[in-house]
Amino acid sequence: MLFPLVLCYQICHVYTQIKPTNPCTFSPYVDGCGNHGWLWNCSHRSLTKIPQDIPIKYKNAFLSLDVSGNNFKEISTGTFKSIKQEFRSNIPGLNLQGNYLTSIGNFSFQSLNRLCELDLSNCFLWKTKLTNYTFANLPFLKILRLHHNHFQAKGYPDVTLSKILSLETLTIDVFDGFHFSSFFRNLTRLENIKFFTGKSRFHLTNFTFSGLSQSPISYLELNFRLFVYCDVSEDIFCSFPVLKGVNIGFGGLCDLNTVLRSLKCLQNRSMEYIEAHGNKPLYVTKATFLTRKNCKYLHQICSKKVDLSNNRIAGILYNPLRTVMGQCIEYLDLSQNRIEFINARYLIDFLTGYPNLEVCKVSLNNNGNDFMSSASDNPSKFKGLNIFFNRSIIYKNQTKFNNRSSYQKYLKNNPLFTFILSKKLKVLDISKNYIHPLGPSFRFKISVLATNLTELYCVHNNLPCQYLSSFQMSSLEVLDISRNGCNEMNSRLLKFTLNLRRFSASGSELNFTGSLSDGTIFRGLKNLEEVDLSLNDIYVFPPTTFVDQKYSLKYLNLDSNELSSVPVSHLKNLSILYLRYNKIASFSESGIRNAMSLSKATLFIKGNPINCECTHVSSLKWLRENQDKFGDLNETYCIDIKEMSISNFFQETSFVQFELRCQTKEWLIASSIMLFLVITIVLVPVVVKRYRVHVDYIILRLRSRWRGVMRTRHSQSFQFDAFVTYAEEDYRLACHTFYQVLRNRGLKISLPDKDFLPGLSKVEQMLQCIDESRKVVFIVTEKFLENGWSSYNVQMVVTHAFHNKRERSIIVIIKDDIPIERMPRDLKFVWWSIINIRWPHCEENMDIFWDEITAALLPNT
Repeated sequence: MLFPLVLCYQICHVYTQIKPTNPCTFSPYVDGCGNHGWLWNCSHRSLTKIPQDIPIKYKNAFLSLDVSGNNFKEISTGTFKSIKQEFRSNIPGLNLQGNYLTSIGNFSFQSLNRLCELDLSNCFLWKTKLTNYTFANLPFLKILRLHHNHFQAKGYPDVTLSKILSLETLTIDVFDGFHFSSFFRNLTRLENIKFFTGKSRFHLTNFTFSGLSQSPISYLELNFRLFVYCDVSEDIFCSFPVLKGVNIGFGGLCDLNTVLRSLKCLQNRSMEYIEAHGNKPLYVTKATFLTRKNCKYLHQICSKKVDLSNNRIAGILYNPLRTVMGQCIEYLDLSQNRIEFINARYLIDFLTGYPNLEVCKVSLNNNGNDFMSSASDNPSKFKGLNIFFNRSIIYKNQTKFNNRSSYQKYLKNNPLFTFILSKKLKVLDISKNYIHPLGPSFRFKISVLATNLTELYCVHNNLPCQYLSSFQMSSLEVLDISRNGCNEMNSRLLKFTLNLRRFSASGSELNFTGSLSDGTIFRGLKNLEEVDLSLNDIYVFPPTTFVDQKYSLKYLNLDSNELSSVPVSHLKNLSILYLRYNKIASFSESGIRNAMSLSKATLFIKGNPINCECTHVSSLKWLRENQDKFGDLNETYCIDIKEMSISNFFQETSFVQFELRCQTKEWLIASSIMLFLVITIVLVPVVVKRYRVHVDYIILRLRSRWRGVMRTRHSQSFQFDAFVTYAEEDYRLACHTFYQVLRNRGLKISLPDKDFLPGLSKVEQMLQCIDESRKVVFIVTEKFLENGWSSYNVQMVVTHAFHNKRERSIIVIIKDDIPIERMPRDLKFVWWSIINIRWPHCEENMDIFWDEITAALLPNT
């Protein structure tokens, strides 16, 4: 019986020896106190005591120990005894977060005499679980995290915390009834405190922060959204005598008025910033307006930065220019409100009058309404705008107007308004506000002068680009006029912004036609680095557009346009070129040259209708050989192969199959072309030979028409009654017998030997004589049949007769008893339309023969 027990023990012992462990890890780390060393990470390993296996190489290095998420229950003086003394003295950071601690005894951490940062968050601690001397003898402890514990029942362990005289940063929970007692006044080095809200709502009273009055807290965040009641005391900031910056978030239950009321104790102080954004109730009952009454405390604070963004401010009814705040403020943010009413005079003061204002943000306010009140289609009724014009003109020209008529006269003679902004202003953001249309009666150009402005944002403003003459902003570096209708923008708009580095006009209807077609909009801007022209209708790009940015331009966005090729070239330092969602189907030779000239650029072409058919194989081969030049081929698809990205299409097996398929098609096309050429070469001479007369006839007609000698086919006036053609051997018969007899009978006869002029084309003269004759007479004899040239004459006459619808104008006189079967083939084909007369054998029938010919040649025949 003993043997089995021993055997089981040995097996269990061996199993425990070979069981895999999860040792702690070491990695480079910088703790919250700035100590560079190593993170000794033993988190989430189900530990109940501190491990001892520290490599000797970390002996003289700072070690931050992370034992979070383990199973520690109690912390006492013996908890860290297992660590050798030479290592304990170099542990500045300890993380116990997420351990369920039931108690922490006196002097528990004193063995870690260099401890600087301690995290006890989320450890289920109550006030009673910490003794009065838990943190005693820790002269270097600066950072303590106690948030997400259970102090709601008994309150803060104020006595315990008051012993940490070196404490500088504290994170702690806030809850219903929380307050900092007088014990916290011992924390005279506490500079930073961060509050974590729980699940309960609470009040902020005069005594909530009274225990912190001796702490040099300079910057404070009170992000209590959804948890703080709106009866906030006016005196809560009296407990922070050296406060320099505050971020206040009382939204959810309260609006901005609660925040403004709490600023009483900050009056007559100099602050770096007051941030109060997002202070809007979940259920809005009334609009918030900035008035002299509710801003009475704010306007007496000399704060460099005031952020009142996203507070549902509906209007500004008070001009703070002459207040303490107005004279001190350098940064003003009124963006993301719903300001639908502000006197134009106040807005003009924001832009021109504040002596130290450098950054002004009023973006994203109204919902399509005018941002300035008193606006009208007639600018003369726009009180604030008139004031602005007056100030600008006076400032620029030192001109004073005694009455309105002199002012109007000046405007008529000087149709250029110059808006002069404050010389202090550096950043202006008026994006997503509605600028009222100036109307057809506005016939002036507008220029904006801002000497030191570096950033201007006018996104989605209904910007009157057609009226803008130029931005006279020599220091401007960033300009964003996106989402405006600027298709009629002046090409000289940026002429004086020579320091411009970033320009954006996305979705602004730019198409580089009309006033922008000369490509000079960026002329002279040799510092321009980033340009965004996406979401426009650009289909053509003037080649001189970026001629002055050859070495400066680094980023160019041309997404979502109408481009069919790479439109830019020779930009030596361009690193990013976006051409996504355009109409690039393939890369032409010019497009390839442009792309290759951008030696440092990565191109993005996702969303283009890339054609992967064999007709574009050369483009695809180039694209495959230069894949490293494109940044998104894995997201780009062929228009006809949408299930496979181009990067996969370019894989060896897929592309080889594609090339073989294309070679087969190319060979088939080439073979078909060769076959067609061979057939054409063989058949053309045969066809030309067979139909040579018809070809000659067409050429002759064209030549005659060009010379203006061709008769119309419907003409009824003829110079001759007949044109007679015959064989040369029948000259005597035709000229001495036929011609003389018919001439004696009063007929006009045309003969080749009589009417043809030497040196000219006989064929052309023959067609001309036929056109001028009512009938064509063939004298067919044995000699005529033997003469090959006469056959050509026959073909030409027949062709001409049928072309001119004169088939009945042909008369054939047959001599020597020649049978019809021996007639020329071309005459036999039209024999049905020919008048044929046979030459009589005896002399007594000659008169009848001549009468018959005469009758055939008369006009009524």
